[in-house]
Amino acid sequence: MTKPVEPLRGEAAWKAAKKGIAERNEEAYARGRQERAARNTAFAARRLEQERQYNRDLPRRRAI
Repeated sequence: MTKPVEPLRGEAAWKAAKKGIAERNEEAYARGRQERAARNTAFAARRLEQERQYNRDLPRRRAI
């Protein structure tokens, strides 16, 4: 049988908590980067469509 594991104490508990926080922060940063990339891609697509619509609506020159 294995011995029951005692909870971490002192510096080991502090380091484990610090490591957990760092991991959660990195996950949050990764989510933020993905969300920003998706938002920027959607914005660029909307902007491109607006420019195309604007160019379609410009008056045409007539050939003489």
